[in-house]
Amino acid sequence: MKASVAREGVLERALVRAASAGPCPATIADSGGRGRRGRRHYSARRDSLARYALLVLLLCLTGCTRDQWQRFPSPDDLIAAVPWFAVMHRGIAIQPYAMPRPPAPGTVPVTGTEVADTVIPAYYPRINRLVNPVQRTSESLDRGRELYRVYCVPCHGDAGHGDGPITPKFIRPPDLTAAQARAYTDGYLYALVASGRGLMPPYGDKVRGPDRWHVVNYLRGVIQAGAP
Repeated sequence: MKASVAREGVLERALVRAASAGPCPATIADSGGRGRRGRRHYSARRDSLARYALLVLLLCLTGCTRDQWQRFPSPDDLIAAVPWFAVMHRGIAIQPYAMPRPPAPGTVPVTGTEVADTVIPAYYPRINRLVNPVQRTSESLDRGRELYRVYCVPCHGDAGHGDGPITPKFIRPPDLTAAQARAYTDGYLYALVASGRGLMPPYGDKVRGPDRWHVVNYLRGVIQAGAP
């Protein structure tokens, strides 16, 4: 009887010590293994779902036709959606995209009136009726000489014979001292300077207003006057 009670007391104390000591190492290791395996399983499942979603997205994109791409919003529309850009595009005071306002009818430029219709030969009769308004003074001849040397000498040469420094590689231009050139009216020479003809390019954007008449005066008073 006493031995049985003693064995029960020993067993009870052993159970108490085991309970207070916590789970055994094998149980801890097994539990940790299951936790790690669970985390690895969750991570693998998440990666698989991400790859599947990416595959579906690629299939959707490759299935788009050209018409569908063209229906996508334009970058210009996106910019116009910004309030400030919308104001700049449609505003009353700020209109950077507006075309330049044309001058009022009869407007005279600060350099004087511009002769209209200087295209050859569409307005040939009108061009021949142009009257040279610039007197053939020494100042006009000096200005004409300056412009002639810049724009005319490369092709026509110093004396106007068509022997400029670049002519050996191109078609020789007409001789400005020949009878045909002498027969040209001042208006026709003015139009030649402004609009060009044949292989001669227009110089109206470089030689403007009275400067064209100065070139005409130099041709008449120096080039053609000095020719035999």
